[in-house]
Amino acid sequence: MYRSVLLLSAAVFALAPSVLAQAAAPETPVEEDATNRLGTVTITAQKREQSLQDVGISVTAYTGEQLNDANLSDSNDLARLVPGLNIGLPTGAGNQPAIFLRGIGLNDFATNNLGPVGVYVDDLFISSPGAQVMQVFDLARVEVLKGPQGTLYGRNTTGGAIKFVTARPTDTLEAGLTGQYAEFGTTKLTGFLSGPISSAVRGRVAFEKNDSDGYITNRFDGSDAGGMDNLSFRGLLDVDFSDTLSGEFGVYGSLVDQPGPRYRSQGALSPLDAATPCDTAAIIANDCVNVLGFQNPDSFYAVDQNTPAYLDADSYAAQAKLIWDFDGFSITSITGYQSLDKVFLEDSDSSPADILTVQYGVESEDISEEIQIAGSQDRLNWLLGGFYSNSTLDQDQSLDLYKEFRPLIESVDPQSFPGGFDPVGAAIGVPALDYRTVNSLETTVYALFGQADYEFTDQWRGTLGLRYTKEDRDFTQEASFDEAALGAIPLFDFSDEQSDEEVSWKVGLDYLPYEGGLLYASVANGFKGGGYNGGFLFDVSEQKPYDPETVTAYELGVKTDLADGLARLNAAVFYNDYSDMQIFTVVSGGGPVAFAVLDNAANAVTQGAEIELTALPAEGLNLSLGLAYLDTELKDYQTDSGSDFSGNALVQAPEWSANGMARYERPLFGSLLYSAQVDFSYQDKVYFTSDNAEPLSQDAYWLWNAQLGVESESGRWHAALFAKNIGGEEYYSHGFDLVDTIGANQLMLGAPSQIGIELGVRY
Repeated sequence: MYRSVLLLSAAVFALAPSVLAQAAAPETPVEEDATNRLGTVTITAQKREQSLQDVGISVTAYTGEQLNDANLSDSNDLARLVPGLNIGLPTGAGNQPAIFLRGIGLNDFATNNLGPVGVYVDDLFISSPGAQVMQVFDLARVEVLKGPQGTLYGRNTTGGAIKFVTARPTDTLEAGLTGQYAEFGTTKLTGFLSGPISSAVRGRVAFEKNDSDGYITNRFDGSDAGGMDNLSFRGLLDVDFSDTLSGEFGVYGSLVDQPGPRYRSQGALSPLDAATPCDTAAIIANDCVNVLGFQNPDSFYAVDQNTPAYLDADSYAAQAKLIWDFDGFSITSITGYQSLDKVFLEDSDSSPADILTVQYGVESEDISEEIQIAGSQDRLNWLLGGFYSNSTLDQDQSLDLYKEFRPLIESVDPQSFPGGFDPVGAAIGVPALDYRTVNSLETTVYALFGQADYEFTDQWRGTLGLRYTKEDRDFTQEASFDEAALGAIPLFDFSDEQSDEEVSWKVGLDYLPYEGGLLYASVANGFKGGGYNGGFLFDVSEQKPYDPETVTAYELGVKTDLADGLARLNAAVFYNDYSDMQIFTVVSGGGPVAFAVLDNAANAVTQGAEIELTALPAEGLNLSLGLAYLDTELKDYQTDSGSDFSGNALVQAPEWSANGMARYERPLFGSLLYSAQVDFSYQDKVYFTSDNAEPLSQDAYWLWNAQLGVESESGRWHAALFAKNIGGEEYYSHGFDLVDTIGANQLMLGAPSQIGIELGVRY
């Protein structure tokens, strides 16, 4: 089981000492301009500006220019650029993502449960999962931090963090406008305006508008499906109040008003006898039907669905950051506000019959305050911080099961069923019901944290971090049936309070044998609080709060520049030992349908290795390659319904994954430059559910993209032709088990091949 990890780790760390030794004492000095030909990537992962190569943690970072060249559709596309990052879509494109780093994530569709991978915009932690998908535009860079984050951050996470750092206002007037047109009626318009407002104030506004008809054909009415209609915008201000006081202010918004995503129905019952389950091969081959005999069209991007699904989500945020600079230290205050208002109606049965329709409604609001005191004296860098946040999240969710049979209600006398909760179900043998659950969660987080880095010598430094976290949750839930014949039928009321507190820590040691070379080792302990299941439950006994999870993460890494600055190698091996890992799974209970819950697995392990290589082999040619190996296992997990998932792999955790890019830029003629780029991503087989069911999995696949462009030497204008998913790979991005409820699975479709053009101007 561990052979591949050991081989990859041995290869990296057998090479590293010889490389470091050769570079530590070069025979002749290397000219300064030759040591940094790949450029310096500046990051703020440790709350101060540092070179990526000088930080003893595993970070993948891309500049705004690199992100533009990659032509990402949205933040979910980051998975094709970052080794070890995988992003699923439990409720389809445009909805909240299920972000997994090194196998650690959460595929819950309920919006009241945060995953273990945090998402930040600038210094603001995005507190609602429903707002964690965003457009990638006008950014300075993206940083992906792997492993527990807490001793430097106000809100702690056990799996890692993704930081979207916006482009700040400029000292001179700048503006830009870029437009795209692609197949499926897809258009994108992005723009920004930046510059000084006065001698002490600088401002920047930016936006992106996306529209698409969609790449799925709905045969029910002949319409296109899977389209988008969203607008994202932000406004930023940088203010110099005095020589020692400055401020960074921002407002952020996203408006989504589009048709809801469409899923592929994967029948699991025999077409000859709906009471007989199909075997695995027949299910995968699309030879089976759902409980009413529906079979999805064979065409991969075709569906047959009657419900007019839609997604309407408005999210807003504001941030005020004040920095006071003193002699030897600084004080930073970060105040944040967020809100989300979202309604999502889906055709859950993915068929032309009214078998199962679900509507999700959520409203959330969050305020936060973080204070940081940071300083640097001689060989010591330190930071102390305090954090407070209060979040309220209200969900209003309904589930309509077997509406197809609702007209039979009028022919049934409710008095004939004095002891039954569902006269329709008793009459026709199916649990026809109109169910609604309303719940409210208030979360208050308090934290004190700090970290210090001390340089023992010019080559050795150590890191020590400590954090105290207290999280209080107050949860209420009501559930009821609403039947035309009987009126509202209360099911249960539930209310509870939960308080978790934990001390977590980090210890690290770095060795810097020469400029541009680093060996590091760290051990970190992470904590994620418990919570409540906010999905569809039918009895109060099913509402079992889940416990906090903890992780001890071990990591060894190497970072080094090679070939006189023409190549760069970053690599790491890791081992994460989880206790009470929070697992999302489907179980069968006493209610009318199977229900999904968050539960705790006693133990789980993720381990692996990652390599990132960047090189400039020839003038104008830039190559990059990323490779990740991952081994995950649920060590001890038995569900309440009696299933034993011990030994299974974690969801969305490919054993091997890889990404690469080749970009060539050269003068064309006169003042014109041209560029050609090819990039790829590879993902090994993944499972979408903890039971590792084969029908709910995705086999290994490759995605290839390409771009040809031309631009003026001054950068004032550019034009490009691009192609995504060359070859038209058909793949699933996620899947969900509804077999016990409707006799079929939901499968979310990955995007097909697409060709488009881009034109842009910049002042």
